[in-house]
Amino acid sequence: GCVLNGKLYPFGHIERTEDCYTCTCSQTEMGCCSLFHTPVAYDNKKCKVVFNKERCDYDVVEKKNPSKECFVYSRV
Repeated sequence: GCVLNGKLYPFGHIERTEDCYTCTCSQTEMGCCSLFHTPVAYDNKKCKVVFNKERCDYDVVEKKNPSKECFVYSRV
């Protein structure tokens, strides 16, 4: 298998790792892509970014009231 961040994964396609990546593991290499998109354009004075590991995505919420979501203009 392949080791990613200290965890052993089997050869073949890995739908989702613990760190929110999808990977392909072979005897010679391991290739991975993220399942999340990083927010890059939002009101960073009023809002903060929090990683949601259940959904494998970032939430952008108000700093003063994290129960309120903020509008995100762009993600990469």
